Amino acid sequence: MKKALALILAMVMALALVACGGQNSNGTPSGDNSTNGEVIKLRVAVQQNENHETCKAVRRIADKVKEATNGGLELDIYSDSVLGDYTAVFDEVRMGTIDMAVQSFSGQYDPAFEIGYLPYLFTNYDEASKVLGEGSNTYKMIQNKCDENNMVFLGYFAEGFVQVGMVKPVDNMGDPNAAKSQLVRCPAIESGRLAMECQGFPTVTIPYSDLYTSMQTGVCDGWMGGTAELNYVGFRDVIKYLYLVNQQMENNSGIINKDKFNSLPAEYQTALMDAFSEESTASFGRAQTTDETNIKLCEDYGITIVKLTQDELNALADKVRTETWDKDFEMYGEDAKTAVYADMGW
Repeated sequence: MKKALALILAMVMALALVACGGQNSNGTPSGDNSTNGEVIKLRVAVQQNENHETCKAVRRIADKVKEATNGGLELDIYSDSVLGDYTAVFDEVRMGTIDMAVQSFSGQYDPAFEIGYLPYLFTNYDEASKVLGEGSNTYKMIQNKCDENNMVFLGYFAEGFVQVGMVKPVDNMGDPNAAKSQLVRCPAIESGRLAMECQGFPTVTIPYSDLYTSMQTGVCDGWMGGTAELNYVGFRDVIKYLYLVNQQMENNSGIINKDKFNSLPAEYQTALMDAFSEESTASFGRAQTTDETNIKLCEDYGITIVKLTQDELNALADKVRTETWDKDFEMYGEDAKTAVYADMGW
């Protein structure tokens, strides 16, 4: 009798296993990341503050994702670098201790991540959208670099071109071969310094926190930076001239931990990618509009705006590319060089 009961029990268990075939221990089909109705929340670190256009874009992405997933996927946004500076956050996204981020790329694991900041990678917004936009060789190269570092790339967010603000006028700004006497503060990024020196400017590295006072007291005569800084940081109180040289573009990038992304249901992945793609693509037009608005604010404030012609921009770009890019690509690497040259048709 006991043997018969044992045999019946074994048959029942075997049938149960067959009925559950292809299922995980939690009862969901293998390969199906079903949430069983639970809301998934992702922590998103954003470098900028709530009033910044990039942070507003992330808010719109969160709304679109929530709607597309019927509330199943939510983005918890932590703005103004409250989860750490961009280098620390980049590392934490790689490890998975932070799910996602929209911020400046960090080159601590591969300098190629910072290729989007290369001086004169482009000279206008149409060129920028082609080089950094979805589907470009540069974009695909960054996708591969992210994949190698346990991340998924979600797209570039354009913020605006870097211009040159000066306390004193520069009479020969459009001539890349002319020596300039004005001392320009550059960030501690070699490619930016090389580009300014290539155009004839002596340069100096001054802590950002000391920049306003340094220009006010004559320690330096100007600086390279975005037009938003002129209006929101207050440099417009000391800057008298703004030269629109479009030297490089300030931008942010969306990244998500690859393991976290792969754990999401397929429809959630699609919703996330679609929302980021839409906002990333739109960011180039928004950045141009924001640039134009900020430049007009500067002009209304009494700053003299000097706009270089496209021919002058091309001359500056040609000189910088010819004289500094070989050295720049020693840092960024062959993968970056190959991608950029392909996008430029070289």
